Amino acid sequence: MEIDTWVDGYKVRSFPWIDGKTIYFNVQCYRPGQSLSQPPAWSKTVYITNDAAGRDLVENLTSSLTEHVANLAIPDGRKIVLTACERSLKADGT
Repeated sequence: MEIDTWVDGYKVRSFPWIDGKTIYFNVQCYRPGQSLSQPPAWSKTVYITNDAAGRDLVENLTSSLTEHVANLAIPDGRKIVLTACERSLKADGT
């Protein structure tokens, strides 16, 4: 479940957090032409509850999660923990 790649123009890193209860999910934005050796224009981190639904969110909905985190307003010093609900894959939505 470790991720260290580019997703929709953002640098994304994710791995199980040391507490065993959450997944670290970090999204970084670099300006066009900016050197990667420089700090990103901004960096946002959230933690995802490490259960089946959370792992599904990180592994299978990475692009949507990345966009959601990129658009979050996270106050300095605030720890954000997202808890996913289990998805239903049935055609009737039940």
